[in-house]
Amino acid sequence: MKGKLKNKVREALDGEVKVLYSAVVIDEKSKAVLFTALATKIPQDWKVFAHHMTIVFGKGLPDELKGDLGKTVILKATEVGVSDMAIAVKVDGYSSTNAIPHITIAVNTAEGGKPYDSNRIENWESITPISLSGEVREMK
Repeated sequence: MKGKLKNKVREALDGEVKVLYSAVVIDEKSKAVLFTALATKIPQDWKVFAHHMTIVFGKGLPDELKGDLGKTVILKATEVGVSDMAIAVKVDGYSSTNAIPHITIAVNTAEGGKPYDSNRIENWESITPISLSGEVREMK
């Protein structure tokens, strides 16, 4: 079942749409800056994401952060991590329940990689800090 249809069914059954995750969703200009800075690290056959930094997975924002919905925040990418399945940038500037707050840049889907694999990256190297802009959202 397609994602939007699945959400409609869930809404009809539950009376509301569940929040899949809360995130800082980066804007198009920030995506372009990331791709330019990391172009040499992204294999051509990998699927590109560079969409968001997860705040919390599986639910909406905690009550103390609800007031941030819709606000624009600045994240700073300070390191890049590369594994055989994913490439990500480590970021700071907003809270996250992830052990390492990050934005997944690209994934090796041909070998079974998934965006979650960026949580398993162990090798990180410092980069010239990159300022990124994004909006705090609850994704449904």
